[in-house]
Amino acid sequence: MRNFNTRFRLRDTDRHIRLVYTWFLLLMFVGFVFSFFWAHSMTDLTPKGLAEHYRGSDANFGEPMSFGQLAETTHFHLFTMPVVFMIMVHVLYLTMASPTLKVVTTWACFLGVTLDLASPWLITYVSPLFVITMLTGDVLMLLSFLVMFALPMYEMWILNHPFMMRGDTK
Repeated sequence: MRNFNTRFRLRDTDRHIRLVYTWFLLLMFVGFVFSFFWAHSMTDLTPKGLAEHYRGSDANFGEPMSFGQLAETTHFHLFTMPVVFMIMVHVLYLTMASPTLKVVTTWACFLGVTLDLASPWLITYVSPLFVITMLTGDVLMLLSFLVMFALPMYEMWILNHPFMMRGDTK
């Protein structure tokens, strides 16, 4: 896969551009952490908790998610998740990471998004066993997010650029 811009690299940008990308990445990190704690509070992030969240449970008088609830959630996530990951992939492609790592990370994150978007429907209407699909998607998204967060941060602030080094006038 050919990079869309071979001249612009994060590690070569001035401090102000690096700060913009850094704030974006940090806010995305906070969003992921918040999502993790929210999901944990709703489902305990266990297969049983996930299945009960979507299919309902007699134990806690939970109703299964209705078609409308699933459609509303899917609608929102279908427009936001791909955009967030596209931006994160864009930032990754501005690094000096190997083309293989970039491609694998790109496919992993979008496969994870696809699995995460499809699995609530599969859990609700097909089988609770599809919680494995959701958890697989979540792991793919998490791992790819960590790569897309850590590599740019490393290149911007550690690799040849000590944090806020003096004399950085770029």
